[in-house]
Amino acid sequence: MLIQLDDVCRAVGLVLGRPGASGADRLLEDLGAESIDVLNIMVTLEQQFGVSIDEAGMAGVSTVRDLHELVLKSPHAGNPPEDAARPA
Repeated sequence: MLIQLDDVCRAVGLVLGRPGASGADRLLEDLGAESIDVLNIMVTLEQQFGVSIDEAGMAGVSTVRDLHELVLKSPHAGNPPEDAARPA
């Protein structure tokens, strides 16, 4: 399963309480994220998609699309976590 931009937008929107976040939205300026929010977004994405986000790479993240591209660079981006693969 390839992680889609819409999936990252939805996760960011849930963490920030801002449904409808788009790829062009800037995390800080448009969505009002603070540093702790960015950390929560990272943890949420890592847990939800079973990826490991490079913390050094986060310095270059400005928009939700940038975040999506960083997530896709994770070596585990194509493999969902085992629990997510199990039917409910």
